[in-house]
Order: sequence, then C-alpha cells, then structure tokens
Amino acid sequence: MSTYKHSDRGPVVHLDRSRQGRMINAILEHGLHRPIDGFTILDVGCGNGGIASSFIETNEVTGVDVEDRRKNGVPDQFELVNSELLPFGDNAFDIVISHHVIEHVEDHGAHLDEMHRVVREDGHVYVATPNRSSPIMSGHVGNDMVLQWPEMRPLFEEHGFIVEEYGWRVFCEPDVFHGHPRFGRLMPAPIARQFRRWYPSHMFLLRPS
Repeated sequence: MSTYKHSDRGPVVHLDRSRQGRMINAILEHGLHRPIDGFTILDVGCGNGGIASSFIETNEVTGVDVEDRRKNGVPDQFELVNSELLPFGDNAFDIVISHHVIEHVEDHGAHLDEMHRVVREDGHVYVATPNRSSPIMSGHVGNDMVLQWPEMRPLFEEHGFIVEEYGWRVFCEPDVFHGHPRFGRLMPAPIARQFRRWYPSHMFLLRPS
C-alpha cells in the first residue's frame, strides 16, 4: 500500500509555518476574490498544524496525516491516514490544501483523484510542489517522486483540474503573497513568467473541470 512519507530529517514538524499559511491564504483570497472565511477546509499532510492555524479561527478545518504531530491540538478535527485514500465522502470540502505533500506520496494520480473527489464542484485545491527541473531546488535528494516542471500542468489537467499558476506571482509580488525572497518585486511579471521553469518550487490553484 502506498503511504505518505516523511523525510528522515523530519524538519517540518518543528518549523514555524505561519508564513506559508499566510501565503496560502493570500493565494486563495486572490483566486476566490473574497476573504477565506466560513469555509470547510481539508489540510492534507497537516504536520504540526502550522498552516491550519492560519485558517482555524474563521473556518472549519480538518487535518489528515500519517502521524499525529499537531501542536496545541490544531486542527482539532483530525484523522490518521496510511495511504492516499481520504476518509471522507464526496464533495465534503470547499477547499483542500496540499502543501509540499505530493512529493511524499507513491501515487501522484491517486493523491490528485482523492482531492478531486472530496472537494466540491465549485471548490478549490491548493497544491505546492518542489521542482526537480530547478538547479537550486533544496532537499529531496534521491526522491524520484519530485515532479519536474513540464510534468506539472499536464498531470493536474489529466486528473480533472483547471490549473492556475501562482509560483511566478508569489515570486514577483512578495508583498501581496508573503513570498520569499523579497528581491522578486524588482522583476517585471513577463520576465518572472519566462524563468518559472527554474523556480525551486511552484504553487497552483486547481478547480475541478
């Protein structure tokens, strides 16, 4: 059975992920054209709950992971999983978050299909992934499950999603999307888009087609 994998270095459980939470919130607000308030949200691979904590006050947030590594019980709704299969009914969530999880599963298609299944027809799925095409990608040495840039959009579309890229926006509008590094604000958007093949990671907002 395929499972979600944790790096042997195990850094994520100790990291402050509040900036990533703010970034995801900003991406979702941009894509949905409204504040992220009053939604049902699933955080896949929620780890220490740092991302969920950015949404918990005004939304109903559920987390899943292979281990319970939450801090302060966030999110308070939590399910253990041991595969890409999600223990929820169809169309159960307005928003599904998969922040740097897809590179830790053995079956990319099953991961995407399950998120497509549990998100509502008018819902949104946020996916972030490292980029094996980048010469400056850090970590993930020897992990062949890391996607390359040319694979990303076709894979998401193959599994029933309309794809909107946000990696280049986060890079060249760091003040809006809480991005890093900050010098990206000096790069015009058309140039930022031309170089996105080499970005070390990418963010996408997916909608069921």
